[in-house]
Amino acid sequence: HDALPISMSKQKNYFGRVAALLLALGLCCAPAAAAESDTAIFSDVPADAWYADAAAYVRENDLMGGTGAATFSPNAVMTRGMLVTVLCRAAGSPALAEGDLEAPFQDVPLESWYAQSIYWARAEELVSGYENNRFGPDDPVTREQLAVILWRFAGCPEGEAGEDFADEGTISPWASAAVDWARSEERRVGKECKVQGSS
Repeated sequence: HDALPISMSKQKNYFGRVAALLLALGLCCAPAAAAESDTAIFSDVPADAWYADAAAYVRENDLMGGTGAATFSPNAVMTRGMLVTVLCRAAGSPALAEGDLEAPFQDVPLESWYAQSIYWARAEELVSGYENNRFGPDDPVTREQLAVILWRFAGCPEGEAGEDFADEGTISPWASAAVDWARSEERRVGKECKVQGSS
């Protein structure tokens, strides 16, 4: 259950937000500030943007390549296939065992650019997909899914419940622990890393 839509899922998850979150959660150990020449790699990422350092880091470390030769598209919607590809790269793009490709998702052909990352994520139990043996690689990743996948990638740590969100009652039971962890990480990030931007 990593892909069930709820009201929270209607909000967009942007490249810039995910890049900054990866940086803040320690998946990217970048310096506190990137050089101006680094952020200038992308013509659509202002040097003073709150996600500029993260965008430069994920480009330089081959976690995200951008959407063109010089564009990052920070306001583009991140898909499920994109997210697991970033995490697979963060893990070192490990080779798949032959058995990890058994019973593939019907909408993830083995020759697709995201196949290895998706089947790696399934083997690592980061994702399970939808019903009917589908993964939905081109579906926008929802806020619940993002929390659950990153939580599993981090090893399923415990998080503090904290103050309820306004739409707390709409959070699915399967995402509750992950949302608590993400909420506590957001508080830590706000204090230690000063990452800004609504989520």
